[in-house]
Amino acid sequence: MKLSALVLLLICGHKTWAKSSQERIVGGVELPIHMSPWLASISVHGNYSCSSALITSQWLVTAGHCVNYPDRYSVRAGSAFADEGGQKREVLRIVLHPDFKLQTLENDIALLKIGKPFTLGGSVQLVKLPLPGLNILPQTLFVAGWGNPDADDSDSEPKLRGTLVKVIDQRRCQRLYSQLDRPITDDMVCAADAGRDHCYGDSGAPLVHRGSSYGIVSFARGCADPRFPGVYTRLANYVTWIFNVLENDSKNNRIINMK
Repeated sequence: MKLSALVLLLICGHKTWAKSSQERIVGGVELPIHMSPWLASISVHGNYSCSSALITSQWLVTAGHCVNYPDRYSVRAGSAFADEGGQKREVLRIVLHPDFKLQTLENDIALLKIGKPFTLGGSVQLVKLPLPGLNILPQTLFVAGWGNPDADDSDSEPKLRGTLVKVIDQRRCQRLYSQLDRPITDDMVCAADAGRDHCYGDSGAPLVHRGSSYGIVSFARGCADPRFPGVYTRLANYVTWIFNVLENDSKNNRIINMK
């Protein structure tokens, strides 16, 4: 099912759109990077692993489980390809949420700081953050990434793809995932649509409406399974924490520069 170009324009908040006959993510379409200019790929030793979103020229937000282990990470922005083009930067610092739980993926959020800031422009822009504690979400949102709909294929999708999803009632989502003994907390939001969802390798990607991120791809059972919608970290519940991390980092830098 192809998505309406006009609808994607309204959701993303951009003025131009390139159409494609190829459909991936799950139920999505191929995208030029300027349709999601805040998106950056995360690689480990040169191999794509997850997605992230720029919140400043030097900081990105992603899922905690994407960077839960010590290693050498790099990020690439400004390219529709996960492993070439655009601007590549090495990750200098990783800040996991202090209450992140890998087993249940509660508080599944982390911040990445790069050494050299990205040069902002048409294909590299910042995503907006929601108001702290915002409970009301747009009903239709946009998610994009380089994930692969084939669980048995470890290669990421060669080009960026995106799709539209709708917010699922929280209590319904909790009932569905209770069958798997997976808690759906108030710090999570569920979203999907018929035949549309994030998939393997899309973790860390933002859930966007008109240039503002309301969620971070966290987990699901399978891809576009009508019984189990995609689950996202509810970003509004972590904005205060994000601001505190950035403020403390700025203070520490000022102290170091004064010495």
